[in-house]
Amino acid sequence: MKKLSKSIISVFIFSAISLFTSCNGVVFDTIREEVKLSDAQIQGTIHSLIRVTDSSDSKEYLYLSANPVVWKKDIDNAVKNGGTDSTDYTTSEHGHWSTTSRPGNNYVRLAANRNGEIYSLSSIVKEVTDDGEMKEISRELKYLDTSGKDALWQTVTFDDESITSEISLASSIFCTNTPKYENRYAFIRIDGKIYKLEGGKATLIEESSEYNFTSGDNSTSIYSSASGVSTFDGSTFYFTESAAITSNESYNSGATMIYYASSTTVYYRAAGDSGWTAVSCDSSAIRSIAVTKDKLLLGTTSGLDNTALNGGKPTGSATTISANATSTLSSSYTVPILLTIDPTKSDTATDIYAASNFEGNPSSTSATRKNASLWSYYPARSKWNRE
Repeated sequence: MKKLSKSIISVFIFSAISLFTSCNGVVFDTIREEVKLSDAQIQGTIHSLIRVTDSSDSKEYLYLSANPVVWKKDIDNAVKNGGTDSTDYTTSEHGHWSTTSRPGNNYVRLAANRNGEIYSLSSIVKEVTDDGEMKEISRELKYLDTSGKDALWQTVTFDDESITSEISLASSIFCTNTPKYENRYAFIRIDGKIYKLEGGKATLIEESSEYNFTSGDNSTSIYSSASGVSTFDGSTFYFTESAAITSNESYNSGATMIYYASSTTVYYRAAGDSGWTAVSCDSSAIRSIAVTKDKLLLGTTSGLDNTALNGGKPTGSATTISANATSTLSSSYTVPILLTIDPTKSDTATDIYAASNFEGNPSSTSATRKNASLWSYYPARSKWNRE
């Protein structure tokens, strides 16, 4: 009987060890990295993360939309004070987001311009009576003028009289999202046409020397499918079919390079280039990008990746990423949004934000809904953690 008990115990222990070591999920990676995960203040699907200079107080904020709450945070707090692992959100670093007025009751995407105006594209849904499911039937475009402390969201007016208050589902909103507020511009694409958003108005734009709509092969026009935009100086704009586009502009220096990604390829152009140069990366499909001093961070369908920069040019070769990034933002998650606060610093010396999500059924991977949230890296904390 004793022998049988010992045998059963041995089998149990062996099975437990095998089960533990066979798991290669975020939880186990995090344990190995000795990181205590903070409770996330921002949870759920993150749709937008933008920089806004509020006209009411001239302060710099981050605005975020998530299912469909709109949050804001003083962008200088974490930068000046460094991150902590506090979970009560009484400090000004980790967490410390506050909710603000929402433009709609459903899925919301945001964009902002140099005047401190925030634009939102939100869904209008209704219940489908035959099966009881909620279905998006149209969208609405609103704006918030931050010069008024108690300002309310208002409907945007179009110079195109054919567009009503109910926007087509074939629409997308995006902005340059630059560190320099004077270079921030917002646009919306509706049914293959692009409109500039300013002063509560949407004005139709077309291809010109000011607006460039060429894809990475430098020939195909992507005017009707543009989903992202960047600029060197706020006077010439480069539109792409991908939302993964950014520049190396900082608060104190102008942009010298623009980068965007499509599938597993990164395209770049310097200020004096006549077209895009392609570099293939050994990564999963790229959904978002962000610049640091010597790396281009890549938010992919399999976690956070990167490619090294040589003189600002992507090399295609991967390097190690700051601290515990590969374990917390692992291959179980998609990273659709990335933002570095100061692109002139390395990935261990600047604040970085990343949204994580998962596709498909989480039970088939090691993904958990708790980790589908906003993550952040602060130099003072030196680790990635839930925001």
